[in-house]
Amino acid sequence: MDILKAVALSVAASGAAAAAPAFVLQDAAGQLWALKDHLGRERLLIVSQPSAAYLAEVRRQNVALQVRDLRVVALLTSGDARLNGPQALTLTLLADLTGTVAQQYGPDALIGKDGGVKARYAAPPALKTVLALVDTMPMRQQERRLRGR
Repeated sequence: MDILKAVALSVAASGAAAAAPAFVLQDAAGQLWALKDHLGRERLLIVSQPSAAYLAEVRRQNVALQVRDLRVVALLTSGDARLNGPQALTLTLLADLTGTVAQQYGPDALIGKDGGVKARYAAPPALKTVLALVDTMPMRQQERRLRGR
């Protein structure tokens, strides 16, 4: 919990969060996926090269992620077999051919609905940590009051 507090305090102390760099990548079906199309509607957890176990946990936590309007965007290398893995409503698998997007996000980041980078991680963070951080965000607290969940 101390890590969560430190992240929340560093975000609060810095004032406005830095804007997330825009990007467009392809999914396994060759469809383009643009960050700008999701800002304002969803929070995004960008994770680079997550393990198969991490992706399985995202699928298991699908409902908790949906309640918080949180989508996990997994950046994988081209040809990675996981690109064709099982889908979930809150999981997007994208091919980051050059690794540029992963480098921009350092390699993992949480982006708020406002497009600001709320937290950066050195490795894919535990989902419970991310969910707890999201629950502290003022916009999420307002959503809970309005939605009752």
